[in-house]
Amino acid sequence: MRNVLRAVSLVTSMGAVTASWAIGGSFIGNEVLSARSAGQGYVGVAGQNEDPTAVFVNPAAMTSLPGTQVTVGITWENIHGGYKDNSGNETKERVTNVGVPNFSITQSFMDGKLSAGLSSQSPFGLETYWPGNSPLRYVATDSRLDLVDITPAIAYQIHPKLSIGMGADYVNLFNATLNRAVATGGADGNSSLTGQGTSWGYHAGLIFKPFEQHSIGITYHSKVDLRVNGSVTLNGLSGIPGFLLGGSHYSTSAYTDVVLPASLQLGYAFKPNDKWLLEVNAAWYDWASSRDINVRFPNATPTELLVLNTGNPTPTNPRDAWSVNTGANYKVNDRWQVRSGFWYEPHALPETTFSPAFMDLSRYGLAAGAGYALTSSFTIDAAYSAIFMHNRTINNNVGANTSGIPTYNINGTYSDFANIVAVNLTYKFGAGK
Repeated sequence: MRNVLRAVSLVTSMGAVTASWAIGGSFIGNEVLSARSAGQGYVGVAGQNEDPTAVFVNPAAMTSLPGTQVTVGITWENIHGGYKDNSGNETKERVTNVGVPNFSITQSFMDGKLSAGLSSQSPFGLETYWPGNSPLRYVATDSRLDLVDITPAIAYQIHPKLSIGMGADYVNLFNATLNRAVATGGADGNSSLTGQGTSWGYHAGLIFKPFEQHSIGITYHSKVDLRVNGSVTLNGLSGIPGFLLGGSHYSTSAYTDVVLPASLQLGYAFKPNDKWLLEVNAAWYDWASSRDINVRFPNATPTELLVLNTGNPTPTNPRDAWSVNTGANYKVNDRWQVRSGFWYEPHALPETTFSPAFMDLSRYGLAAGAGYALTSSFTIDAAYSAIFMHNRTINNNVGANTSGIPTYNINGTYSDFANIVAVNLTYKFGAGK
């Protein structure tokens, strides 16, 4: 879980007539890759977890996975957000409950020197709900982004101390649904933007083991540029917006560009004995490569654009950010393993561009987990994480700029908290051969 509300969510601001990870953090990162990783604070870059999700985390680590290994799992995310304006009035974000699946498979060849794998993950995502009558409604109500990253990868052991790997990333943003209210001078109208987009990226990694007890890992994930094509629909229009758009209902095509940031991830693992595994990771995300959100309406007339382009393009100006993760795994016996972890992720959006659509709050997480071997080949892993967000007090012009109402603001204090529960089943075919 790295610090990415993480640039896919930038699309949630799509201009004046449209309007994030649901659990806060900078932009929308959702790298809940497996229960084994989750229980250790989402470490794994150093490649000593014996986890098939190495296909995504660091493909070089696949050379340490003998035979054929398959894992399938799901992560349940339960998110509670809130807002208190400067007069002390509180608004609760609707509680979000969402399940995020994961799947990975690896296969070794040539006595483990060559490995291949395939993984399906959802490392970015978004689901936030502010009430339709809330004081934030002219900026965000219902925001949802669903995407999947399908990753084939290969790895090769150059030397017993050094392995390298690389993979392709096919990213499918198959559902972007972004809603907000529209001020009309009378009863509110509403705006809904939907869209889809696909693109390709890549990632590569290495594992270096200078000594038997020590492992160093490096992973680079490329930037992914997504063109999101869809449409925007407005209903319940009256007043000037209704006049300029020709009635109470209006729909037109729209598109924008979404950037998943490049990242560099570093990991160090230490195995003092056969019982303990300790790891620390650090990750850098290039959020600053995306400076704004620009929605285009290719079929709109100049008169229609007077409404559609209110507050568009939307500046974001995120900063690059570093996160840190640390975790431990202890083998109690041949059946049981127990784990714990901690991580910290700072926010990326400055106060001047903060939006309730993003809920970009610095956060830290505490995790605990366990693994049980049902047989020598079949294991079940489970983990729980509590994610605490730092309250953030905001005073900016985003409300006025987005809504077109000079006196409207979203100033106040934002808070968030999340429960994360993950479960994975893993089967090893011929792992001992």
